[in-house]
Amino acid sequence: MNSRDPRRRVLTAEDLTYIGQRLRILDPFPGVRPWNRATLWSAVLDEHMAATKPRDSEAFRELVGALRVLDVLDRDFLRK
Repeated sequence: MNSRDPRRRVLTAEDLTYIGQRLRILDPFPGVRPWNRATLWSAVLDEHMAATKPRDSEAFRELVGALRVLDVLDRDFLRK
């Protein structure tokens, strides 16, 4: 973010890439480096479709939670 004024706060795609890289849960998925929201969501949903164990479904819920937070940052703070 490059401004302390809450009305002028913005992130760049590089900022979201950095945040996504810091979330180790997203490491195996494409779309983090470089930031691509659609690719990342697609990869996570593909992972869910391949899930066969309850443990996999729990991991999917954690991934969706992380992606929702990133979506808020993308929607509200990313410079378009």
